[in-house]
This record gives sequence, C-alpha cells and structure tokens, in this order.
Amino acid sequence: MKKKIVITGLVVLAVGIIGYMLYSRHAADVSVEDGARHIISTTQKIPVQDAKMFLKGFPAQSANEDPRQYFARDIVNAYTVRFFKFIETQIEFTSMEEHLKAVKAYLHSVLAPDKAEEMFTLYKKFIDYEMQITEKAKSWGEPKTPDEFLRYLQSVQDYRREVFGKEVADAMWGAEVKAHEYTIRKNSIKTDANLYGADKEKRINNLKEEMWGADAALIEDPPQSDPERYEIYQEKQALYQRDLQESSAYERVKKIKEFRENYFSSEQVARLEQVDKEMEGERQRETDYETREKAILNDPGMGDEKKAEAIRELQNSTFGEKADAFRRRQNIQKNVKQ
Repeated sequence: MKKKIVITGLVVLAVGIIGYMLYSRHAADVSVEDGARHIISTTQKIPVQDAKMFLKGFPAQSANEDPRQYFARDIVNAYTVRFFKFIETQIEFTSMEEHLKAVKAYLHSVLAPDKAEEMFTLYKKFIDYEMQITEKAKSWGEPKTPDEFLRYLQSVQDYRREVFGKEVADAMWGAEVKAHEYTIRKNSIKTDANLYGADKEKRINNLKEEMWGADAALIEDPPQSDPERYEIYQEKQALYQRDLQESSAYERVKKIKEFRENYFSSEQVARLEQVDKEMEGERQRETDYETREKAILNDPGMGDEKKAEAIRELQNSTFGEKADAFRRRQNIQKNVKQ
C-alpha cells in the first residue's frame, strides 16, 4: 500500500513539474521587454479587423445569425470558436453521445454536407480540448505580472497547437491571442510609473508598428461617441501620470485642460471644470470638518455624550441635507476597517 502511495505521489509531482516546464519554458524570450519574441509571429498575417473584434469585446453569437455567412470559404477562422460556444449553449448536454448526435444533426441543417462533416470532426476535438485545457491550466498557476500573463497565454496557445496543429490553432485563436498580447504589452507601458507620457506614447506607437506593420494606424479607431472620447481622455491622463505628478498645481491644471480640449467641445470642457470646482469644494469641506471634529474629540472639557452631540451638529451644519449620507459613509468605512 505504501509503495502505491509513493508511486502515486511521484506521478502527481511529475505532472506538476511538466506543467511548470510548459508554463515557464518561454520565460527567457516571451516578455514585455522591447525586442522579445511574440506569441503570434509578427510575420504571420492576422487580419487587423479580426483582432479589433476581440479588442472591442467580441459579442457571443446570437440565434438570429446565420453561421453560413462566416464559413463561406473555410470552416476554420476567427469565428469558429465563437460558433462552437454558441452550439454548447444551444444544444443540451445530457450525455456526450446524445449531445454529439444533436450537434451533428444541427450542423447538417445549417451547412453543406461536406462542411458539416468537417465542422463536426473539428467540434469533437474542440470538446475534448476544452476538458483537457481546464485540467492543464491548474498546473500553470495564476499569472500576476505582465510577463506571467504573456507566458500563460503562450502556454495555452502552445497546447492548442499540439492538439489542433499550428495552422488550425492559429487560425481559430490567432486573432484573439494577438489582441490579448497587444493589450498586455500596451497596458504594461501605460502603467509604467518610471516613464513620462511622451516616451509611453512613442513606445506604444512602436508596439503598434511592430505588431501590426502597415495596419498599425487601423488597430484602434478614433473615438466617435462621448463615452469613447472620455475613455481616451482618461487613458491620456494615465499615460502622463508621472508628468502630472511632478508638475506644479498651475501646470497640472493647464495640462489637463489641454487634454480635454483635444477631445471635448468648449461647453463640455466648461462642465468638466465646474465638476472639478465642486469636487474641490467637497474635498475642502471634508478637510475643514475633519479639523473641527478632531478639535471636539480632543476637548478635555467635554464628555462623550456632549462630544457626540457636538459632532452631529457639526455634520448637520457642514453637510446640510447630505449629512445623513455622510454619516452612512463613515459607518461603512468604520465597518470595513474592523
């Protein structure tokens, strides 16, 4: 019995070691550093429009969509996994045999016979892959840093290539992987506290050219709506975070106004400035309140009951109709700290 336990333990250990090796074997060459190797080779043509679908958030396939429009030429492309996910949600899984039987019938109802058979063969492999990848991923650990996220993404795609072959795996997941890789690399630059804004923008532009070549200018559309413009404005502030932190109050306000004027109308800029004034007024009011509250709490001539009464009066006079909301917020903060 002991021998069996030891052997079992060794097998588990071996699986863990193999999983770690699969995860870490790219540590030296897959990273966010300049010049590091990419998961999807920069020489491999991935349609920029396919990648943009994942950057924007590829919506799930709906029952109203005709799958034939996505597979007029090939059954393997950026829409294949999305189609398979749709099938999984639409066709009940009582048992593998019954599920596959229903899937085959469905595919033959929406695709030509030859394509239906090809798709069915691929779907069976996909189902098996999904079950296997869930177990394999457990041994890779949870990524926390940009480099670890890239290595994790690399390991997942390497496993897909082992299962489906490189050509099929990259056709099915290449656009998604490249979009995720671009986002990881871009965010790594954007959040680097050691870089100034101009350097970040230069590095991001270089990253676009490196990953997308002649299509670099197409990978991110200019903002069309107010929410999109506000999102880009916030990103601009994040890029220039170090510049703003090291600027004087006057220069910081001036720089932020320049950013706003690039994306918003004069009326919208004026409204944002009014919001700034109101928020600053709120901050100053709370600062004044905290000073006066502290003086009450430190007054040796007042008992606890008198202090509580004085603080409540102070809250009412300081915050008016918002006093109850202020007290609720204080109670929540106290409970969180406890």
